[in-house]
Amino acid sequence: MPSYWGELPGQSQPARGPGDLMPGVGEMRAVEVKEPPLHQPSAVHKPPFTELPPEQCNLTIHTIQLAQHVRRLRSMLQLVQAQQATQDVTIEDPSYPPLPQEPPPPESFDEQRTPGPLSFTPRDPDSEFMRGFGETPSELSSASCWQLLRKAVGTVCAHSGWESANESALDTLTDVAHEYSMTFCRSLRTAVDQEARTGTTDFPDVMEQVFHEMGVGSITSLQQFWQTRMVEYHAFLQGQSRQLAEEYERVTEYHAFLQGQFEVWLSTKTGHFVGWKLLNL
Repeated sequence: MPSYWGELPGQSQPARGPGDLMPGVGEMRAVEVKEPPLHQPSAVHKPPFTELPPEQCNLTIHTIQLAQHVRRLRSMLQLVQAQQATQDVTIEDPSYPPLPQEPPPPESFDEQRTPGPLSFTPRDPDSEFMRGFGETPSELSSASCWQLLRKAVGTVCAHSGWESANESALDTLTDVAHEYSMTFCRSLRTAVDQEARTGTTDFPDVMEQVFHEMGVGSITSLQQFWQTRMVEYHAFLQGQSRQLAEEYERVTEYHAFLQGQFEVWLSTKTGHFVGWKLLNL
């Protein structure tokens, strides 16, 4: 049979379906079910996302307690002075509130060996930290981070002398601290990438660079802040607490002394009056 140009070749066999091209497609087979792999818990402890780190340092907590104690002593001293100004000396046994005790320092607190925020120990390449060993850092969720940051902001406010704060004000300060932390971390990420790309930096390290970019200054400013605002401020509150306690005792004892002098004078006058009566009998 002659063929012409453009003519399609005739089909000598019937058309094949997908089953002919791919054997086994149309067959019904049972689905293979695999058992889930057995979970083997790791021996390394990883804290849950909701577990918060421990409390703040003992120096900060004791400083806040001292500030509250100083405010209480100052209000008591003003109350006693106002009471003495309007009270008659002849009143026996005036009722004065007892002097509250100074909050004791925590058991693990040592004034002479208070650790600073920076560690100036030399780098040890053979340490466990440099070799990648040690405890696993705590991994927190966003809600736990927010709760921790809010608690830190409240601690800073209490350390600065504020007795109370509104919820909205505390949330606003927490937002400001969160935004500052995010900006600091972005700047640190950029500085680290730039140092890895160029191999050099104009500062001793990237942390020093970010501190200058954020307006903090040198990294030694942290050590200076710790010494002046934390250690020296704690010592100042301790001295102020002792000074107010001594002044409170002096004011109350002076009033007792005046009362004793009045009783001596009154007994002397009474004795003279009784003697004059006996002489005129």
